[in-house]
Amino acid sequence: MHELDETLELLHRDARTAPADLSAARARLMAELDAGSTVVPLRPRRARRFALPVAAAVAGVVAVTVVVVQTGSSGPTAGPTAAAPAPSANPSANPTANWPDIQLMSAVQVLNRAADLSVGAVDQPVGPGQFRYVGEHTWVGRGVQTGDATGYTYLWEQQVDRWIPADAHDVWQENRKILNTGKFLGGSVPQSQAPEPDITKTDQGQWQGRCGDFFPKSKPAKKCDDPADWDSPAFYATLPHDPAALYAKLQALTKGRGSTPTAMFHFGIEILRAGQMPAGLRAQWYRALAKIPGMTVLAAETNLDGRTGVALGLDDRHEIRQLIIDPVTGQFIGEREVAGAEPDEPWIKPGTEIGASAITTAVAGRLGEVPAK
Repeated sequence: MHELDETLELLHRDARTAPADLSAARARLMAELDAGSTVVPLRPRRARRFALPVAAAVAGVVAVTVVVVQTGSSGPTAGPTAAAPAPSANPSANPTANWPDIQLMSAVQVLNRAADLSVGAVDQPVGPGQFRYVGEHTWVGRGVQTGDATGYTYLWEQQVDRWIPADAHDVWQENRKILNTGKFLGGSVPQSQAPEPDITKTDQGQWQGRCGDFFPKSKPAKKCDDPADWDSPAFYATLPHDPAALYAKLQALTKGRGSTPTAMFHFGIEILRAGQMPAGLRAQWYRALAKIPGMTVLAAETNLDGRTGVALGLDDRHEIRQLIIDPVTGQFIGEREVAGAEPDEPWIKPGTEIGASAITTAVAGRLGEVPAK
């Protein structure tokens, strides 16, 4: 359970996205605190990307929105999101054209439809000597806090590529590359007085390790076949295939935060982001997510990374996090984060897109090979 415990420990911290080498991150943060400012590091790993507002533990009704996402932008933009454009008149340009009117569908109906699409899906097999490739193109926040309510935030673009061998006990590889550091989301000072944070040794580079143990000096140690680690196939092998039992599993995983709708929704996304959930299990996972209470529906269109999808979003007033599903295959293809009515950072305007990702999964013939999209 160390991955889950570690994730919960990161909730609502300034260092909400600490690198996998946590001991080094803590030492760096302490040094920065002594210098009078705190750098909020870039999130380099899925298991440590989780950012759950603690205030949601006492929240009342939680709203879940449904959004048609037509992807292809250069990344999130600062400021309130623009009004949705009119739906396309060309059905071939809109994969959701054969869906019922999404504005009339509940979030439960959308998730159950995605589950129906996933039931017949078959994962591309990973043969001997091949690798499961999981690519994640992300825009993630990197900020500096200079006081209780002062600081600034940049949005960094990063590509993370991971290769998982057919035998998970063999050597995995992960590559991280920073593509862009210059998007300024806002601050208590103008951009001219807000130097970009430095790129750290865990923000980009290449790592290898058996069973995905890229940072063997981390504590607690990563173990092969750990049923509590959703980066391990063992985690999925232990999951039930009944939606009610999966819902109970989500409640158990988030018990430390009251099993709130916010906590369960965030954990549901994080586990999908690992890119390892079998197609048949994914269908039941969607049905379990559909049981999360407090859902409302809103239809709109926006852009992400070249694919069109249907997004489910949960608003806890601090942040709106959206789960994006391919409307043709039911596959999870990414997410988006938008500042809520009361953003965690007071210098961020409500409605600002503060993060996004596009997830690609495929089979690679050799370690380090990026399959054609």
